[in-house]
Amino acid sequence: MTLSAKKWGCDHFMEYIDIYTRDGIPTGKIKEKHEAKLPGEYYRHVLIIMKTVDSPMPGEGEGMYIVQQRSLKTRYYAGKWDMTGGGVRSGEAPDQAAIRELSEELGIVVNPQDMKLAFDYIKDWDDGTGLLASVFMIRVEIPKGGFSFNHYEVNDVKIMPFHEFYTHVMDHNDEEMGRGLKEIEQTL
Repeated sequence: MTLSAKKWGCDHFMEYIDIYTRDGIPTGKIKEKHEAKLPGEYYRHVLIIMKTVDSPMPGEGEGMYIVQQRSLKTRYYAGKWDMTGGGVRSGEAPDQAAIRELSEELGIVVNPQDMKLAFDYIKDWDDGTGLLASVFMIRVEIPKGGFSFNHYEVNDVKIMPFHEFYTHVMDHNDEEMGRGLKEIEQTL
């Protein structure tokens, strides 16, 4: 069951997340998504790497990737070109969160069987908290008529070759993430 509650007097929903240890063990705590985390508290996050269906097969040429520019008003990485993703809600499985995020942010509906877990990734923050990310990969069609994206979270959407996608994403990620992205380009 996904926890969401209408916030009185506002037009948006509060989202709740489950809290985990760095090892991925549930603590039993549930917090509002933007509530401060304490040192040692981690939450689940998903990232979705989308290669276009008309990209060459692995080893036959550079793939083309769907990349979104984060809202200029967002709290983290404002204006950066990045992967689609977001937090896993309380009671939600990472694959369900990935499907929901694609729909919410870009209006893309996918068959769950087409999405594959590429790798898991831990991001430690300086304050002792962090996130446990599940990175999914999928080949998708470019929507006829363009993308229908959520302007609250997304400023723009582009399709770019892997080398350009990689440069943008590595602007704010570490080498572990970079290795995972290169592996996706070689296998998706």
